[in-house]
Amino acid sequence: MCLVGDSMPALRLLSTDFDGTLISYGSDGRCRHAFAEVLRRHRRAGGLWAVNTGRGFEHALEGLKHFDAPVDPDFLLTNERAIYRNDGRGGWKSHDEWNRLCDARHVALFEEARDVVRQICERAEASPDMTLLIEEGEPVGLLTSTEELMGEVVAWIDALSRPFPDFFYQRNTVYLRFCHRAYHKGSALGEVCRIAQIDRLHVLAAGDQYNDIPMLDGRYAAFPCCPSNAIGPVREAVLAAGGYVASRPASDGIADAWTFFTELP
Repeated sequence: MCLVGDSMPALRLLSTDFDGTLISYGSDGRCRHAFAEVLRRHRRAGGLWAVNTGRGFEHALEGLKHFDAPVDPDFLLTNERAIYRNDGRGGWKSHDEWNRLCDARHVALFEEARDVVRQICERAEASPDMTLLIEEGEPVGLLTSTEELMGEVVAWIDALSRPFPDFFYQRNTVYLRFCHRAYHKGSALGEVCRIAQIDRLHVLAAGDQYNDIPMLDGRYAAFPCCPSNAIGPVREAVLAAGGYVASRPASDGIADAWTFFTELP
């Protein structure tokens, strides 16, 4: 592997989750020194940065503003699937080719599996420990009172949706978002690599939760990593892909991973 100081850096793209990966839950939400220095060095070497989050677009922008990193991301991936590119003038341009197809396939899927969605809604509305998440008048996901209950719910959804193999979900602790199985943080990262003409062999991906696993299993990033606070299944996926499990939490751990990979011979 060539070092970051070389003219063609091995790590050309960082794809980082936000909550739990760049900022610890309960923290002040600010960019820490170690990761800020990594971003500066990565950018000086010509590298790109994508924030790959489950947050919606506006919520992601709020978090990034508060995070106050020394450089802006080049890409913003929201709701685990939508892609926006920094226009270099303080704004964001939708990657319409991808986003429109993504939206159309989700609309078609939810129409096809409307009985599955109906049964999920009925269960949520009947339970004091479940909250149906609504966006623009449509059910888009669930919130449960505990992670244990969420585990029971996803097992039930798996059985319920078996006749519709493309009906899936992205899970993060007690939150769940319905989705088309083909659209997730990994496939969105793959599309970013396609339009930026970057091979997976030059990509570092970092995450801590269930919904990060599709970009950490080695298919879209040759250098997967996770902070010490990552859940067990994420740590297992990273190790199975030959990645790096940090000994420090959140962005400090990601900074350690970046240093580890760039210093490999």
